[in-house]
Amino acid sequence: MENRPRKLNVGVDSVVIGNVAGDVGNGSVVIGPTDNRGNTIINTPMAVGRGAFAGPGSIAIGAGAGAGAGASLPFLVNQLSDAVAQVNDPQITGRFNELIAELTGENGTIDKPKARSILDQFRNLATLNGVWGLIDRITGLLG
Repeated sequence: MENRPRKLNVGVDSVVIGNVAGDVGNGSVVIGPTDNRGNTIINTPMAVGRGAFAGPGSIAIGAGAGAGAGASLPFLVNQLSDAVAQVNDPQITGRFNELIAELTGENGTIDKPKARSILDQFRNLATLNGVWGLIDRITGLLG
């Protein structure tokens, strides 16, 4: 059996694991065989894909996938912070700073209803529509 080189074109924000050839689109996760018999073996805890998260000992595969103990509020807010920074919009940054103040109690007490209101406003901003799932998870943790 002849071993020929395989051609692989990988898109932006994509993840490829194992023996894969061809074109992989933007934001995709493709997992091919990982051993010489064509089996796909994944036995290491990991989170693979845009916005994926996994608790200890868990595996989450795909965009927005979650497994095991859910991500903590600080972890999710940190992810939202990264998205806000990429937008580079002073108005959104200002609202994000208000959100942090409400979540940390900088204004005297933690105000979950006001924090949820700010998150709802983020959901309506077209420039942040790539983070809707993240906003939903944060809102869920606020109760």
